[in-house]
Amino acid sequence: MSPGTGSEAQPGPVTVAAALALPVALLATGFHLVSAARGEFRGITDPPSLVRCLVAVGVALAALPLLARLPGRVRAPLLALTLALAPLLPVLTGRGELLLAFQGPVLVLVGLMAAAVARLRLGEDRPLPDPSSWALFAAAFVVYALLGAWVPGPAGPQGDEPHYLTMAQSLLSDGDLDLADEFAQREYAPFFGGTLEAHTSPASPRGRLYAVHTPGLAVLILPAYAIGGYPAVRLLMSLLAALTGVVVARLVREATGSLGASLAAWTIVSLTPPLAFYAVVVYPETPAALATAVFLLVARRDPTPRRMLLVAILAAALPWLHPKFLPLAALGLGLVLVRRGSTPARAGALAAFLASLGLLLLFFQSHYGRASLGAAYGPGLASDVSLSRLPGGALALLLDRQFGLLAVSPVWCLALPGLGLLLRERLGDGLRAILLGGVTVAAGASFSMWWGGSCPPARFVVPALPALALALAPALGRFKTAAAALTGLGVGVVALAIEAPRILQNRADGESALFRFLTPALDLSGGLPSFVLPSPGAPLLALAILAALAWGFLRGPRGWAGGVVACAVLSWSLRDGPLVDPRQAPLHLLAAFDGDNVVGLSGPLQLEALSIPFELPGAPWTIAPEGERLSRRLDLPPGAYRLQVEGRVLDALRTAHVVRIDLTSAETLLLRTYLREGQPPPSALLALPSGARRVLLTATGIQGTALVESARLVPQDVVPRRSRTSADETRPAKDTSS
Repeated sequence: MSPGTGSEAQPGPVTVAAALALPVALLATGFHLVSAARGEFRGITDPPSLVRCLVAVGVALAALPLLARLPGRVRAPLLALTLALAPLLPVLTGRGELLLAFQGPVLVLVGLMAAAVARLRLGEDRPLPDPSSWALFAAAFVVYALLGAWVPGPAGPQGDEPHYLTMAQSLLSDGDLDLADEFAQREYAPFFGGTLEAHTSPASPRGRLYAVHTPGLAVLILPAYAIGGYPAVRLLMSLLAALTGVVVARLVREATGSLGASLAAWTIVSLTPPLAFYAVVVYPETPAALATAVFLLVARRDPTPRRMLLVAILAAALPWLHPKFLPLAALGLGLVLVRRGSTPARAGALAAFLASLGLLLLFFQSHYGRASLGAAYGPGLASDVSLSRLPGGALALLLDRQFGLLAVSPVWCLALPGLGLLLRERLGDGLRAILLGGVTVAAGASFSMWWGGSCPPARFVVPALPALALALAPALGRFKTAAAALTGLGVGVVALAIEAPRILQNRADGESALFRFLTPALDLSGGLPSFVLPSPGAPLLALAILAALAWGFLRGPRGWAGGVVACAVLSWSLRDGPLVDPRQAPLHLLAAFDGDNVVGLSGPLQLEALSIPFELPGAPWTIAPEGERLSRRLDLPPGAYRLQVEGRVLDALRTAHVVRIDLTSAETLLLRTYLREGQPPPSALLALPSGARRVLLTATGIQGTALVESARLVPQDVVPRRSRTSADETRPAKDTSS
């Protein structure tokens, strides 16, 4: 029996209306479980007010007539909204900490997942609309244009983006790729604040400044840049992404003959991560995804001369976007050339591709001194790219908790069973999907920085998305409920990025920005594999997750239950910290603190009983003279805190100062104190009238040797939330050093 079929509970409309009212009443309520000096604090912030309760009742009453007309099986998924009550269990009992996740943004995801399943069931007995390609294109383009108003946020273009834009500026103003004057005159200022550090090629000739990036993307975006600068370039990228979704929809329609699978594949590709995010940023992976979709579509039948010309242009252009796309270009062209067709057209396509490759080598020779695809990177390329990284890199691209594809859009896990079905039903399509998707993943997985730097997650997987969409298409009908729910989750992640664009910007520190936003007080990252900061257990856990997915698809509900339990046990055994984050849990509580909005179910809240530990990598620290150790950074709301450092002197030198302890935010010194020989560990007051972001603790050896065991901040008083300004969350505090 496929998911979503068979006999199910038939909840009444009143029950479902009550379920709808719960998240409305509780969405702004925070549930907290925080370690304190005297036991633990368990309580809630912003409990439902009378107004919120009345609004929730009004929503329930307004929805009741509609719910009464819906079949019970359509209403049933909405019962998932009762999970809004789940955090009460750990708050009341101190057990079941994982249930704290079902609050705030996670409730939004739960609601969208439930709505997607209900919509699926509502439309099962109705004919599907058959929109034109133009309608699909317009719908996706409008979504991207609206999304681009919020994403990537105030930070603007990051990572490689401003460098591609600077190259376009050089082509526009000077007609060349020498960026020396662009950087000297800060011609990047219209789209990048601050000072941009050049991605300089070590092979640049004396007196010139060439980027390590090939010029293909800069040439592609040049017309848009000339017309409207950075905003117009993003609209061009949105256009390419929207066109990719249309080609994928047509590909799936031809391969499966199913309108439903075609529309579902279009929705997944176009409206869930990662393509939705790359539709509003400037990276070469987006046009590469379009090329992959065209290769897959054209290779299904003997091409006409016009289609052969299109494929030749795309294959010839791909290596100019990035040399890593050469295997994709050669394979995509090869899959089309093996079809029967006009011999002159095929010969011309091959000649055009080889000529383009020859010109690219000449470009490298003239600019970097070597006719090599790696000439721009210098001799370091050999250590940067290696096939030996492929197994671990492939697992990382799929399952890394920060940058992995499934971490931001788990609906793509359906490609696993879908590929098996595709190979059994349409061998040619399946093999082409494996080849084009596999060569893209293999190329990305071979890089030492497989995550692609400062960019949204799953960058190197983006060109493989059309192949993955073709693979998952057969599974969409077999696993309808799972597909609908996971698609709703992916759409929800895109929606949350509008509110918090920072969830797309991970630092290479092993902590997922998305998971931290979803569950600020829980360390969900610690239970998932990280390949950015590799650990011995990461490959084992990643393989276990893949095995659990396969077992669940093969065995149904029992397989899913067994796989989840097995992965949970393994994940818990590999964790190196508690589920409730001892540092972020009190910070989450203080961020919501508004004076009288806290209800303590384990007793009243006493701020001075809380403790915010600094994370000291490798603690305890042995600090020798001139030695220096740095903590992880943290963000603090405005208020007064007492810094407490635990440590001791390790030698008998009688010196005035042994270790200097500094707290800084950006370039501002917030506090300075000393661990002194013969005196108690330091305890100093820190005043933050304006709050501070990215607070860093630095321990510097002055004389003698000392051991720093731990450091923490104890809140003495916190500015209520209603009295804070938006600047409190972004600007460093004034200098209060002593």
